[in-house]
Amino acid sequence: MIISRFWAAVFTATLLIAPAAHAQEAPTTDVPAGEAVTEAELAGASVVQAIVTGYANGADGGAVGTMTASGTRTHWGTVAADWRLYPRGTRLQIEGFPNDVFTVEDTGGAVRGNIFDVWFPDLSTAVAFGTKSLKVTVLASPEK
Repeated sequence: MIISRFWAAVFTATLLIAPAAHAQEAPTTDVPAGEAVTEAELAGASVVQAIVTGYANGADGGAVGTMTASGTRTHWGTVAADWRLYPRGTRLQIEGFPNDVFTVEDTGGAVRGNIFDVWFPDLSTAVAFGTKSLKVTVLASPEK
């Protein structure tokens, strides 16, 4: 059976667009009391437009294991970033996740510049999140 290029393109577009509808179904938790954003962080915050992707544990998800480059276990709130720009411990708020504070705890070969890779608990959620251009608020960056 031969599929026309048109129908192949429609099918591909459907697969690429459909997961975006579920992007906000990513696990969300309120910021724990000890993780609340402080006034000082908000005062010194900067906003960057960045590419935000999702990853999960396992060979198919991008991470080799459950340990991050900083030595912590992956968990909701873990972000991989370019440590030259966003050192380990940098706290972030990412557009679309208003109640979550993320912490740079990991890095990766494809994470260079204004790219943030958010850890998700399972591969299907990470794939559904996809790749987005989002505003990221850099709350606090540890001393270099």
